[in-house]
Amino acid sequence: MTTNLRRILVLSALAASLTLLAAPAVALPGVDQAAAHEIAAQSDPFIEVDTGEEPPADPQWTYRFLIPASIALTVLLVVGTVVMYFVRVVRARYTVVE
Repeated sequence: MTTNLRRILVLSALAASLTLLAAPAVALPGVDQAAAHEIAAQSDPFIEVDTGEEPPADPQWTYRFLIPASIALTVLLVVGTVVMYFVRVVRARYTVVE
């Protein structure tokens, strides 16, 4: 990767993360937070709705799919980084003398 492309990728990742962090603060700029908390404290947040059906069993999809996928992605990133290090740095360090 060239340094310009790397710089663009780093800056875009930084901009995306800052945008995601600022999104909740920008979402409702006209709402008075103190009044919202007071209204929430006075109202009952739990409303029961009886549909007569049992809720589906919790499949625990987080533990079954997301965690192994993130571990596999992390391992791939570490292995890819090590391979790219040896391809770029170690190969450039030594030259073949003919």
